[in-house]
Amino acid sequence: MMWYKNRISVPVLLVSLNTLVVLPGFSQSFEKMAHRGGSALMPENTIIAMQNAMDFGVGLEMDLYLSKDKKVFVYHDDKISPKFGSNPDGTPVTQEQAAKKKIIDFTYAELKPYDLGMRAHPDFPRRKRVKAGIPLLTELIDSVESYARRGDLKLPNYSMEIKVPNASLAPRYKVDLVDSVIQIISAKSIPDRVIIQSFDIETLEYLHQQYPDVKTAYLVGQGHYLDNLKKLSFTPTAYSPPYQLVTPELIAYCHTKNMLVVTWTVNNKKDIERLKQMGVDVVMSDYPDYFLP
Repeated sequence: MMWYKNRISVPVLLVSLNTLVVLPGFSQSFEKMAHRGGSALMPENTIIAMQNAMDFGVGLEMDLYLSKDKKVFVYHDDKISPKFGSNPDGTPVTQEQAAKKKIIDFTYAELKPYDLGMRAHPDFPRRKRVKAGIPLLTELIDSVESYARRGDLKLPNYSMEIKVPNASLAPRYKVDLVDSVIQIISAKSIPDRVIIQSFDIETLEYLHQQYPDVKTAYLVGQGHYLDNLKKLSFTPTAYSPPYQLVTPELIAYCHTKNMLVVTWTVNNKKDIERLKQMGVDVVMSDYPDYFLP
């Protein structure tokens, strides 16, 4: 059974803060995901990164925005990154240039000539320097599905984050982005392999109300899980905190509520194994090769 399917409620017993006992009848799943396609090895959120991650047999996590001309594209930051982005003429994007225009204020035709892969990334010395642009979601899905079939690889699971640049953003943007993403994954016949995640409560509520069959993950960056989950009017498919917040108690609670525990961004092999043994359902890492035996 795929990780994104609703988990059957299982009986768990929390013996102590350090010991999670799984009672008979529960078979734990464990899913591995390449965060942004594996930012440590390839330019993040690009087609070449996603294809590279699939060679390690892992799922694909990505971030989605809506362009000024209403096209869904794959990117993380709220502006063209001065850390690793290059202008259409090949020069590095400067802080001043990046500050002039938000990513959602570009048309896709304006975004397409930028490069994300030719400059070295200061945080990831192993990352390959290759030419790689900002892809449309439709283009990325077509490319990785075709790559999987050509290479006789497992078709990928997708974790797609709806990006909301700021809290004051007009609700219409959120609705248009969600509707567009659902339309795309439906047209590509992959909804059963997709979970949609967001930090934004309004986005998750809209997804639940309009598309109740779509799997959802509630992303959080801080706070206690009981307080955070009270902010939603429904129980999402998954609760997704950073790995530093994950405890046996949190896992036990989520599993009794029929929720998966999805955690990020785990860039240490020992932490990956520790979290797996603790009972986490999904781990995201910038290093997909760390999932190898």
